Amino acid sequence: MISIKFLGTGTVMGVPIWNCECDVCKSTDKKDKRYRSSLLVKINEKNIIIDFGQDFRNQLIENNIKKIDYAFLTHAHRDHYGGVENLATAENVIFMAPKDVLEEFNELQGSSKEWLTTRNKTITVKEFSPFSIDDISIETVKLEHKKDWGADVPCYGYIFSSNNFKFAYMSDFNKILEIEKLQNCDLIISDGNGLNNKGHGHVGIHGSIEIFKILKPKKMILTHLTHKMLHKDVSNYVKKYGNIDIAYDGMELKL
Repeated sequence: MISIKFLGTGTVMGVPIWNCECDVCKSTDKKDKRYRSSLLVKINEKNIIIDFGQDFRNQLIENNIKKIDYAFLTHAHRDHYGGVENLATAENVIFMAPKDVLEEFNELQGSSKEWLTTRNKTITVKEFSPFSIDDISIETVKLEHKKDWGADVPCYGYIFSSNNFKFAYMSDFNKILEIEKLQNCDLIISDGNGLNNKGHGHVGIHGSIEIFKILKPKKMILTHLTHKMLHKDVSNYVKKYGNIDIAYDGMELKL
């Protein structure tokens, strides 16, 4: 059995932003409260965390997560790895990322790049390569992130496939470089950073809607959301385009 839970669905600042007085940041709707983006994937008894930003400690405590088997990193931006030190208290975690992501992560850690494995000898840090858990195969899909904004950040999504279900998680990107891998997806979780963020490192909501039209998954869920639109308003907006939902912190699905 495979299930997913959104531990966080916000952007780099989270929502609310601490000094913002907009309607979203002042909202009392719990669906407008967003930690930095993170996903828990449960495959039978195995727990996989995808990304672990600055809110990771609170996410673990509030969701009563006591065990982590794998930690996957999509790219080396702090809102996706800024809580990495919390892995140090887990046992036998395998921390994986594609080679270029891992290299950038280690470079950004500087003299602390081996802190995690020094602090906890049971942790393994290694380059991601496709593998399976039970009957679920896991591979990456290469993405482009921030290249349209003058940078070129190594970035990937993760694809989970079985004989009867296939889903992809891609929270943060401006272009899909291996779109052929996403054929026949039942569920695509995609970038929802702003209505139209073209030129700013993200496809945003409109870009994800175009991906939905091209790939035709059975369902799409948008994450990595800003404080620009209330959850209820953006949810109503995207439903006009098909079976598209807006993620919120704590949202769970059994796949």
